[in-house]
Amino acid sequence: MQKRSLQMGTNFITQLTAAVLLCAVGIEFASASESSQKVDEPLATKQIEAEQGVRATLLFNELYDIDVAQGHYKASVEIVMIWAGAEQEYLSEIGDDVIHGSALDEILEAIWYPEFIVANSEMPRVSHYRTLSAQNGEFELFERFDVDLSIDAEMRSYPFGNLDLFIELAAFSGNATKMQWVAEEIFIGHDDARHQVVKGNWAVSSTNLEATNRKSLNHGGKEKFSYLISHVNVVHNSSTAIQKVLFPLFSIIVLSLIFNQFLNTNAIALRNELETSPLMINSMGAQLTLFLTIPALKFALEADMPATHYLNLADGLFILATLIVSFNLTVSVLTHSWAFGGSAERAIKVEHFSKYFSPLFSFAALGIVLVLTSGGATH
Repeated sequence: MQKRSLQMGTNFITQLTAAVLLCAVGIEFASASESSQKVDEPLATKQIEAEQGVRATLLFNELYDIDVAQGHYKASVEIVMIWAGAEQEYLSEIGDDVIHGSALDEILEAIWYPEFIVANSEMPRVSHYRTLSAQNGEFELFERFDVDLSIDAEMRSYPFGNLDLFIELAAFSGNATKMQWVAEEIFIGHDDARHQVVKGNWAVSSTNLEATNRKSLNHGGKEKFSYLISHVNVVHNSSTAIQKVLFPLFSIIVLSLIFNQFLNTNAIALRNELETSPLMINSMGAQLTLFLTIPALKFALEADMPATHYLNLADGLFILATLIVSFNLTVSVLTHSWAFGGSAERAIKVEHFSKYFSPLFSFAALGIVLVLTSGGATH
């Protein structure tokens, strides 16, 4: 009997090690899969000659209130637009000065300059200030603004994977033959700034700035307008994800499997000693405690968990833990009832079956969860 117990314990440890390795490989695959889908490819756009090529550089001062559930975030942005205007007399008038306020408004009324809207904003941007200067015989218009933005916040591998915080600047001071954005550079914060640009439990993984042309209902819907699109891909802090989500959930699953493996009815069924009944009471109590811990943990993490319309990795792991603990709790209750009701052989068979079925079911269900949550949306 001791040798058999030792063999069962060895088999269980082997199964548990395989489960951990499967989980690690699966999560890495899910994260890598979504990450690869988030890499932005250049948009196929037919080159159109424009009267004005506006070179644009973006800088993000702050990215905050990132909400995966609602699909929006807020940003504080600086943009520099440079173009070679035909109004040379105003370049001479500006000289080495930096024009702002009412003087800026007067000059902008007299010359052509790039105007744009933030196409994916939830409301008009709030412009803090604008300045105009002359650099190397060209106009340079600077603006700092705040904006609330809507995004495609599908993050199926949450709390892993990338989230694309994009901004679409749509030019409207001329169609694509009049004005074309020329993407230059994108920056995350100033080099000498000592504050955190991305607020919350996020970190920047990559950036990209591109220009493309899109149709608009403006001008009869037949003409295209230039769009400047910036992508700031951010990732969730993995250490926090492991600490808050993965470690507690896998601890619950592993403990449930251990209780199912070693706290059993064999002693009661084979020896018919009622004195061993506290063993089964402890087994049922342990599984029940784990079952009640799962919703308590989900409630505690509610503020950090997005309520998405799709199944993400964290939700899948909660469902997986609930299924495993529920199955093991049901087996514990049934075998205990049968052992004391005179159906000892049935109790032993079901218990023996559960010792193999429960780990195998856990592995299979984990694989299904990883497959279902490995996809990601792209913009």
